[in-house]
Amino acid sequence: MTETVFFDVPNELSDIQLHQWQKYVNIYNKNKDDANATDFLNIKMLDIFCGISQQDLKEIELAQFEGALNQVNRLLSQTPKLRNTFKMVGTDGVEVEFGLIPNFDKMSYGEFIDLEKYLYDDSNLHRAMAVLYRPIKHKNKGKYLIHKYKGTEYLADVMKHTPLDIVLASRVFFYRLATKLSNYTMVYTLKQLQEMDGQEDNRSVKNGETIKQYIHSLEKMLEESEKLLNFQSISA
Repeated sequence: MTETVFFDVPNELSDIQLHQWQKYVNIYNKNKDDANATDFLNIKMLDIFCGISQQDLKEIELAQFEGALNQVNRLLSQTPKLRNTFKMVGTDGVEVEFGLIPNFDKMSYGEFIDLEKYLYDDSNLHRAMAVLYRPIKHKNKGKYLIHKYKGTEYLADVMKHTPLDIVLASRVFFYRLATKLSNYTMVYTLKQLQEMDGQEDNRSVKNGETIKQYIHSLEKMLEESEKLLNFQSISA
């Protein structure tokens, strides 16, 4: 006989923390090609996102199980809106407000390199969040200043607790920004190569191949980024 088991099903995407999502993504990636892993992944989903043990899962009503599973899948399929600021309670119990980099035009080279390195690596996504969002040191009339970037180690562990809506929205935002920048880069590069081609006919074949290689590399990069970006739509 089944019995009612009480457990916390997240109501909003913000109720899920980044470290929980990273844990599930890791398990999902290891089992996604196994046709017999569906039940296992469903159980792990509720175990990780709802905090219910596998033993308790065996005791709950089928309708309760399916309801919780549908709710989590619904949340993970959302495309959240970017938020410039959010608040998070630290391990010391103190609430801290974090702010998105106010001006990406003034992003340092180090920030950009670290962000590009970690944003599409699920296991290190917390490091990317340590680049994008930092504690606000001054705020006035909707504008704010954030603390200077000190490298990903400074806030990496703290950012593992970032609400998932913040994480996924910022990934979408930066992906679109990177795509835009890449397109500008491609246009500029093609223009330069074409000018070189016009100046030296004997290099036309080589330049033509360079253009093809560049476009292929760019398309490959964007394709991989798109796959990672769309992972939020996974369903067990």
